[in-house]
Amino acid sequence: MKKLFALLVIGSLAFQSCKTTAVTDFNSVKQMLESNTWLLQDENGTVVSFNNQEVSMNFDRTNGLQAVGFAGCNRYFANVTLLPESIKFGQAGSTMMACPEMEGEQAFLDLLSQVNGYEVANNELKLYQDKILLMRFKKK
Repeated sequence: MKKLFALLVIGSLAFQSCKTTAVTDFNSVKQMLESNTWLLQDENGTVVSFNNQEVSMNFDRTNGLQAVGFAGCNRYFANVTLLPESIKFGQAGSTMMACPEMEGEQAFLDLLSQVNGYEVANNELKLYQDKILLMRFKKK
């Protein structure tokens, strides 16, 4: 019984040490979001690109808080409401270029409108719909 308890304690400590540490100070979160370029990753951690260009996101305060970046073919922009516990992206607008691979760009923009939560940890930005991870970005 003592061995089992010791294994549980050691196991939980090991699990805790591997756990990602989220940035919880809201001012630090805002500063980290706004001072970096974020690159979309696939489920393996590889940066996603369409038409040989990386899908990116920056946060800009020129006209209120906006997400701006490259969606695969076009530049996009969307108003952002950022709170300590949530993030919402308004309807995205974009330039109107035509490219061979438009499906990926449209999927990205569609997912963006479904986001309502986020986490910033270990140089990553994770965007969620409720508790479902929709997109993961890494700091450039």
